[in-house]
Amino acid sequence: MRALLLLPALSLAAATPPNLPTLLQKVDRLGTDDLRELQAQLALDPSTSPWRTYHEGHVTYALVARIRAKDPKVAEALLDRTMKSLTERKDPDSQALLGACCGLKIGFAPGSGISLSPKATGLFDEALTRAPANPRVLLFKGIHVLHTPAFFGGGAEKALPLLEAAVKAAEAETPAKDPWQPAWGRSESLGWLAMAQAEAGKQAEAKATCERALALDPKDGFVTERVLPKLQGPEVR
Repeated sequence: MRALLLLPALSLAAATPPNLPTLLQKVDRLGTDDLRELQAQLALDPSTSPWRTYHEGHVTYALVARIRAKDPKVAEALLDRTMKSLTERKDPDSQALLGACCGLKIGFAPGSGISLSPKATGLFDEALTRAPANPRVLLFKGIHVLHTPAFFGGGAEKALPLLEAAVKAAEAETPAKDPWQPAWGRSESLGWLAMAQAEAGKQAEAKATCERALALDPKDGFVTERVLPKLQGPEVR
């Protein structure tokens, strides 16, 4: 009986990649199935890195963004748990991720935007004060501004400077010595910059930015599945 109970865990453990931290830097470019598999691999990994909670939260954040339309109850429960786990963390990356989670939460309860949008902005601003050149903080704030209605000070034009800054910061960031430390953002910032350019009607710029992103990762699902379809046809709407 014991052997039978261990079989599923042994199977998953055998599939765990030798360099999990590298996969964790590609989270936002993965599909739903890959994220679920990565979530399982992370749960089984014996690492005691202080960044573990961050990565668990980041994987969940990305997964929630994929499944919220089809399974909103499960997605919201996962998001609530992640937000709780990130609350006590004070590093800029975790603060920015929590701010991004606040933005997702608004999608489940639009009325909560009155309190959660300022909270997210406060988290982004505090993180930027401590780490002004952190590309992930700039990126998450840019995404939040992009999704904020124009009459509340958001929109594509407002988001463009933040996303352009995120691209530059990601290109200038030096590799961290700790392989578990968050180091993603280069492809992602290009993808979201292209999205904002498309939303702003800057079709030529968006196409060029997509090419830069796909040069880094030809299988970038965000660019191929979400941004490029916006660029089909004579003009962006």
